[in-house]
Amino acid sequence: MKKTQTDLPVVEVAYQHKEGNKFCCDICPQECKLIEGGIGVCGGRQVINDRFIAVNYAQVSSLHLDPMEKKPLYHFFPDSDILSVGPNGCNLSCVWCQNWQISQDIIPTRIIRPNELADMVDALDGIGAAYTYAEPLIWYEYIMDAGRAMHERGLVNVLVSNGYINSAPLKAMLQITDAFNVDLKSFDKACYKKFCGGKLESVLNTIQKIHDAGVHLEITHLIVTGINDDLKKIEPLVKWIADLDPTIPLHLSRYFPNNKYYEDPTDVHFMMEAYQLAKTQLEWVYLGNVQSPVGQDSLCPSCGAPLVKRTGYNTEIVNLEGSKCGGCGREVNFRMTSPE
Repeated sequence: MKKTQTDLPVVEVAYQHKEGNKFCCDICPQECKLIEGGIGVCGGRQVINDRFIAVNYAQVSSLHLDPMEKKPLYHFFPDSDILSVGPNGCNLSCVWCQNWQISQDIIPTRIIRPNELADMVDALDGIGAAYTYAEPLIWYEYIMDAGRAMHERGLVNVLVSNGYINSAPLKAMLQITDAFNVDLKSFDKACYKKFCGGKLESVLNTIQKIHDAGVHLEITHLIVTGINDDLKKIEPLVKWIADLDPTIPLHLSRYFPNNKYYEDPTDVHFMMEAYQLAKTQLEWVYLGNVQSPVGQDSLCPSCGAPLVKRTGYNTEIVNLEGSKCGGCGREVNFRMTSPE
């Protein structure tokens, strides 16, 4: 029999407080303050009968088995598939959003309870779940429950996220998260506010805390025509990452017109220039959405030996022994083992 929304428990927002007749969400820096009937910026939280409810709990808009490289995560279980799952909604409003149909619009959902999601992974003999497609952080309560179910079975949890979350809920989430790819959209405060509806410093704080917690971290930076296709804008972003940790993999991704932004796709020549600039300070730099042999393979920073070769999503591990280079024995930033 098909489940309906009434089969689900009523789950209240995990981090909240009240100011007079307003319910205040403490999960992300939008810090929505809502009266009866009000819905948060993310679309996932609503005040109903004087309770602040996570109305998106277990509501799945997208479900697919993907290669790990598609997340993109190149240094976390390379050449593996992962069950990818996502909600409707987002707490940012990027005008060039590549997934706007589910992040800024609403499509029909199906109910998948946390244990049912873990059952699906087991049935696939998979390694875990990736919370992705739209913004997983707006699904906070569901991910915490699903994440615990995954860890109880020795499975992994991956978040592909904009990083827009407050410190307290992030600290709890890091306990059940094995890998993050954070989309660092710009290194310009005005750009974040004007084009994405958010604050740069909040995302940088998230990246810092993920790194400090020892959770595997990779960063994606979409280079958008007319916005950040300027080396003077790429350089401070690269420097900030290098100062944090030059071994963090950076994925420079090519923009294509979408949503409300219709400038031409990013110039491929500029993508190559940005790649070369980033390589002067970072050990691992990759190019996404670019048909080129450059910026695809993982090469040992010390001896240059190929560790992982990639053609599209076809991946071959050739010279990687656990987290060491098979050529020179150097420790490299790869994660190959599940949680205990």
